[in-house]
Amino acid sequence: MKDQTHHDKPLLDVENLTVRFAVKRGGIFGKAKYLYAVDDISFQIKRGETLAIVGESGSGKTTAALAVARLVNAYKGRVDLDGTNFLALDDEALRQARAKMQFIFQDPYSSLNPRLRAEKIVREPLDNLEAGPEAERQGVVDRLFKAVGLHPEQQRLFPHQFSGGQRQRIGIARALATQPDLIICDEPVSALDVAVQAQILNLLRKLQADFGLTFLFISHDLGVVQHMCDSIAVMYMGKIVEHADRISLFNNPLHPYTKALLSAVPSVDKKRREQTKRILIPGDPPDPLALPEGCRFANRCPVAQDRCKAEQPALKQIAEGHKVACHLVDERAISPL
Repeated sequence: MKDQTHHDKPLLDVENLTVRFAVKRGGIFGKAKYLYAVDDISFQIKRGETLAIVGESGSGKTTAALAVARLVNAYKGRVDLDGTNFLALDDEALRQARAKMQFIFQDPYSSLNPRLRAEKIVREPLDNLEAGPEAERQGVVDRLFKAVGLHPEQQRLFPHQFSGGQRQRIGIARALATQPDLIICDEPVSALDVAVQAQILNLLRKLQADFGLTFLFISHDLGVVQHMCDSIAVMYMGKIVEHADRISLFNNPLHPYTKALLSAVPSVDKKRREQTKRILIPGDPPDPLALPEGCRFANRCPVAQDRCKAEQPALKQIAEGHKVACHLVDERAISPL
């Protein structure tokens, strides 16, 4: 029974995570203002599953991922990884805990050290954390190259001798080296050709099945996450505006922003194309240093009411596993659009 309870607990539990950056205004003696890039967000990921955080540029999705990994400092909040508060660790405890959480970066061109051979890049996390006997580390590298679809003889090559897709495979192998519990994928295919994107996404899904991996997947492209994720959180201006399992979100998007994003996803299904009305989002996002009191999407929302502009909506559960932050959505779970 104990094992079952442990299995049901989320691997990653993020509570009230907030990231702010000081921005000085008004000359030498001007008071610092704060830009809240991530504003009080919470989410969970079960072991072996994938959560996508999606949103347009400036929504805060990448900053949230960086804060979870302690690559930027959180202002407040809690990040529990397998029962350990990751934000409370320091020095050696943090260094050792980093083995449990690894990052796959967006740009395979700049995220690899151009002076190191591929085998050294993949082996580096093992050497830094002194993971396992030194004599066995080369065997780990050999197995990882095979797992990500690279040939043994390619281990001696430098990054510039690989294509973009191959470089991302090296980045994936490096992330797997320490046998992490959680892998954060920050737009891992956005810099690649469309055909190569599909190969990398299929590889990630295969590795997840083979090794029981858990992914936090950051993307601006709902078309990409549709085939990759178990659940999706939609961010806008630092806030999560909708959070649901993949099927619920794609079949019944409730927040006007989510509905507009989904209407822009191309489809090969002719019937779906005919049924989907393209929703254009007018205007620009609000000034992040002067955020409105109410809903942050209100100035662009085609159905916004006075209450929306005056009062910030809470992220509330509408149906089983489906949360939305919108005053105009009630328990009937009908989109105002």
